[in-house]
Amino acid sequence: PGVMERSGSGEQERWLADAKAAVKQQAFYMKRAIDDGNMREVFKFSSAMLSELRTSLLTPQRYYDLHMRAFDELRRLDMFFEDKRS
Repeated sequence: PGVMERSGSGEQERWLADAKAAVKQQAFYMKRAIDDGNMREVFKFSSAMLSELRTSLLTPQRYYDLHMRAFDELRRLDMFFEDKRS
């Protein structure tokens, strides 16, 4: 059986909750770095946030949930770059 077949719903929820918490934490620091204008830190934290998407532990539905959470957080980064271009 594959990873998804072996892991129960409770484990899936725990993995998803852990990944969402990590995304939220990295997004917080990314936003703070944006406010401080520290590009090195912006890229460091946005990269760490995206690294949470490198998992095969989640079912497709839960992975999609995590994916959407991460990309919602990246909208702030997109707005920052749009402001820089203007």
